[in-house]
Amino acid sequence: MVLTACLPIESIPTPTGGPTAVLLPYQTAIPTAAPTLDAGDELDLPTPTPATYIVAEGDTFFTIAARLGISLDALMAANPDADPQLLTPGTTLLLPVAGGTAVASIPTPTPVPLAVGETRCYASAAGELWCFLPVENTLAVSVENLTAVVQLLTANGELVTTMEATAPLNLLGAGGAMPLVAYSSSLPEEWRAARGQLLSAFSLAEESNYYLAATIQGSSFDISEDGLAARVVGRVEIQEGEAATVWVLAVAYDAEGRMVGFRRWESEGETEFDFIVYSLGPDIVNVDLLVEVRP
Repeated sequence: MVLTACLPIESIPTPTGGPTAVLLPYQTAIPTAAPTLDAGDELDLPTPTPATYIVAEGDTFFTIAARLGISLDALMAANPDADPQLLTPGTTLLLPVAGGTAVASIPTPTPVPLAVGETRCYASAAGELWCFLPVENTLAVSVENLTAVVQLLTANGELVTTMEATAPLNLLGAGGAMPLVAYSSSLPEEWRAARGQLLSAFSLAEESNYYLAATIQGSSFDISEDGLAARVVGRVEIQEGEAATVWVLAVAYDAEGRMVGFRRWESEGETEFDFIVYSLGPDIVNVDLLVEVRP
């Protein structure tokens, strides 16, 4: 992740392609009586877990684990080569054996602790809900395969629903921060508070060759006059190797340092980027960039 400098606003018009409806932030103090999240508490698998699972359309690690009543951590540990962002239908996954223990032939990585911020949700006039769980990698090594859940609660602390929160990037470098994002196309009734819990994050193995070392160079951003969008430009410098996939993540912050928007730019080897990130709430005052490159 690199910090970018704000340039004078001259040429960028007020974007028309992003959200234009008034977006209202929803965040209240969490009642002390709120139940403690324990993923899988209400799930009961009556028969032993099968040894393999064939990925279907729309499947994610979270939905597979929830459907089968198994540990998400163990499922991810059993499939270290599977990309959480690119689970394609027809892929065969190894499953933990009954009881949540990882498949014996697969080494189980140890989850690592990260700094987790306050969950904030933004509801749009169109009836959508976006919730951000800020996560910062305070370790000296990169981490990957971040997963989380966001709970929506009533004013009395009763659970309304639990949503999967996904990471915009697979990789989070040392010192980097990004939101884990939960989305609903409709506003759940009666919810008044939100909180999130990080489920997994694993240190990147030193011998891993799944990612290419890369940095962002010559980056800058221009904020629109209304403060709700920022145009981001720059280039990705790959230190060694040929890239097949290049991702650049822009995370927008407000004056209080809270994450208010994000956008991921993708290319198949191109390194020059120019795109717009929008705010889901307050005005943008800063934009941070992160990069992920795979061969």
